[in-house]
Amino acid sequence: MAMLPVLDVNGALRAALESRRPFRSSPPIVGIFACDPFLRVADMAKTLHGAGIDEVVNYPTVQCYEGETAAAMASVGYRAEAEFRVLLQFRERGFAPVACVMSLRAAEAALTLGLRRILIHPGLSSPGDAAALWTELAGHVAVEGGEPLGWRPAAS
Repeated sequence: MAMLPVLDVNGALRAALESRRPFRSSPPIVGIFACDPFLRVADMAKTLHGAGIDEVVNYPTVQCYEGETAAAMASVGYRAEAEFRVLLQFRERGFAPVACVMSLRAAEAALTLGLRRILIHPGLSSPGDAAALWTELAGHVAVEGGEPLGWRPAAS
């Protein structure tokens, strides 16, 4: 019962975009709940294109869940890889996807699927060693041109 959908986040986004004029300056990158079982990518793409939006990110992400909730969601296919495959569907429709990742495993999955723009989310709980977390995640992220993101050596 606790995992039943109680709000159509993607539907609210579509309604908001359909009721407003286009953006005056650069359009935002739009967050899509990519594991929404009711998401119709073709319809959302049409709405987003109509609003002048051409970039999407899988946010909110199911990667925020841990423990039993994460296991239950994964058992029905709601995991990072599923979100990334939805981003690929948007890419096929002319969008520039951004993969939101919260772990090294998710970053590697996104890169394996061909996603090259990565948003590194630090998670909902405070990491024990924030610098180590960012080094682990960002050290494996490919940036445009295929070059790895490098960290400047620490001052001695």
